[in-house]
Amino acid sequence: MAEDNGAGLFGLGPTAGIADAIRAQAAALAVEYDSLKEYKGMVDALLEELGGSEADHKRLANGTLTQAALGQGFAEATAIYASYNTVTTELEKLSKGLAGQIEGLGIAVLSAGKGYADVDLETQRRMAAIAKEAERHYVRSRDPYVEEQQHKNASNAPGGEI
Repeated sequence: MAEDNGAGLFGLGPTAGIADAIRAQAAALAVEYDSLKEYKGMVDALLEELGGSEADHKRLANGTLTQAALGQGFAEATAIYASYNTVTTELEKLSKGLAGQIEGLGIAVLSAGKGYADVDLETQRRMAAIAKEAERHYVRSRDPYVEEQQHKNASNAPGGEI
C-alpha cells in the first residue's frame, strides 16, 4: 500500500521542513559572512597598526645598538650586548611572523566566503609564501600542542596510563 508523504516538494508536507532548514542555513551563512567581513576588517586594522608601530620588524632592525655603545673590554658589556642582540633578533622574527600570520588570517577570511579555488593566483601565491615562511620558522620543540598530543596519545595507548 502506498504511503502518503504529504503535499510534495512545493506543498506543505515533510519537504516544507527541508525548505525551512535550507532557508535557516542560508540566513546563518549570511550572518557568518558578515561576521567574517567584520573580522577581516579587524585583522587588516591590526596589521596596519603593527606596521606603523615600534614593533614593526623593519623598525626593530633599524634601532639596534652597537656593541661599543654598551662599553668595550669587559665581559659584562659583551654579555649584555649578546643578550640584547638575541632579544632584538627574536623580536624582529616575532614581529615579522605575526604580520605574516595576521595577513594569512585575512586572506583565509576573505577566501572563506568563496572558496580557496576561486581566489586569484597572486593571492594563492602570497598565501603559499606565508605558509612556507611560517614552516621555515617552526620549532617543533616550542610547540605546546605537540607535547599535549604526545601526552594524550600516551595516556590513550593500551595499558599506557601515565
